[in-house]
Amino acid sequence: MIKALTLDLWNTLIEDEVGPLTTYGAMRVEALKAVLSKRRAVDADSILKAYLKTAAIREVVPPKLVAKIIVVLNGYDLGDPIVEEAARAYEESVYAYKPKIVNGAQELLEYAKKLGLKVVVVSNTSFSARAVAKVLENAGLAQYVDYVVSSSDTEVAKPNPRIFYTALRAVGVEPGEAVHLGDSCLKDAIGAYIVGMKPILLARSEEAAELCKNVPSLIVVKSLSEVLVILEGMVK
Repeated sequence: MIKALTLDLWNTLIEDEVGPLTTYGAMRVEALKAVLSKRRAVDADSILKAYLKTAAIREVVPPKLVAKIIVVLNGYDLGDPIVEEAARAYEESVYAYKPKIVNGAQELLEYAKKLGLKVVVVSNTSFSARAVAKVLENAGLAQYVDYVVSSSDTEVAKPNPRIFYTALRAVGVEPGEAVHLGDSCLKDAIGAYIVGMKPILLARSEEAAELCKNVPSLIVVKSLSEVLVILEGMVK
């Protein structure tokens, strides 16, 4: 019998508009520009270029530290008080971000709570857990979530077992008592399986399903609506 449902965030519960720069990325760049321009004229393109350079580290580095890296790349001295102000603005800029909700996400979360499951979001994300909670609130989903684990807070990302164990400890369940749902074969399905959780892969692409086709005990779904029936069977 399962007691908890852990879920991936991006492309499982929420998603962003497709484009060269994410909506929240633009919000961050604008926030940095607004603060840094108090000290001297600053080029938005220069901030953007520095922001894009941090892509490889953003998921495992706290947001305020990422902001400081961007600021330093733009020639600001870390001893300048404006740096701390800019770091706060960077982190808090995404608090107002309202994402698209993946079809069926709200219904799934509602049903999980109806079944009495603890619900934890476990995300490889450049957002702090606080920011994720704010974004879920903006999307109307926060009321269904008991806890959020962010890779940029823990400084480890899925499939590292540590991030899954952090989620399980937060709600007091053992790996075998939890289901993990996500859209990545490597990060979500295999990561959860290695820990001892029951993995469900939301196969939004044929590539993910093909890559994971030999993973033992894996359940593959193509829509979130399919997960409702699966959860009901696992709880009984």
